[in-house]
Amino acid sequence: MAWPRLLLIASLLLCLARPAAAQGFVSPLIATTVTSPSSLGTATKPGYGIALGGIGGFFGAETEVAYYPEMMDNAANGLSQNKVVTFSGSTLLGPKIGPVKVYGAFGAGDLYLNVTSASSIVVPNPQSVSNNYLTINAGGGAMGFIGEHLGIRGDARYYKAYGFKPADVQSSTFTLDRFDFWRIAGELVVKF
Repeated sequence: MAWPRLLLIASLLLCLARPAAAQGFVSPLIATTVTSPSSLGTATKPGYGIALGGIGGFFGAETEVAYYPEMMDNAANGLSQNKVVTFSGSTLLGPKIGPVKVYGAFGAGDLYLNVTSASSIVVPNPQSVSNNYLTINAGGGAMGFIGEHLGIRGDARYYKAYGFKPADVQSSTFTLDRFDFWRIAGELVVKF
C-alpha cells in the first residue's frame, strides 16, 4: 500500500519543517508495553527505538521508530515468534515551564506486525501473518532538561492498528481479535 509510506514521509517533513524558534532533538528510547494485544499473557520484552523532531514554546513534532522483539507471551499464546515495528509522526502540544516541557501527543503512522504460530513449525501450511497497518497513537509525557542540551523524558502512548482482522492471526491456541496496546518509555533527550 502506498498511503502508509506517504503518511510517513509527510510526518518526517513536518518534523523537519519546524519553526525557527524551535530546537531540534534526538531521543533514544527504551520502552515496554503495559498491556498486551492478546488476552493470554501480558509478558513483553523491552523494545527500543529513537525519536527525532523539534520542540518550541508550545508546539512540537517528532518522528519515532521503535522495535518490540516480543510483544505477546510466546509460550502462553502458542507462538514461535512475534515482533512489532512502529514508525509514527506525532504532534507534541504543551507548555514549557522553566527546564520542563510537559506535552500531550497525537500522531499516526505504520505498524509492522510479524507473528508465527508454533504449530507452523510442524505443519507444512504455516499459520503466520506479516503485514503493515495504519496506526494512530495518543498519549503524553514530560521532558526535563539538565543544562542547555541534555535531558530525560518519560512518555506513555496508546497505539491502535486499523485494518486488522481477527483472521489475520489465528491458531489452534488463540485468535487475536484486535491489535492495540499501551507502552511506556524512558528516554534520553539531546537538543541541538
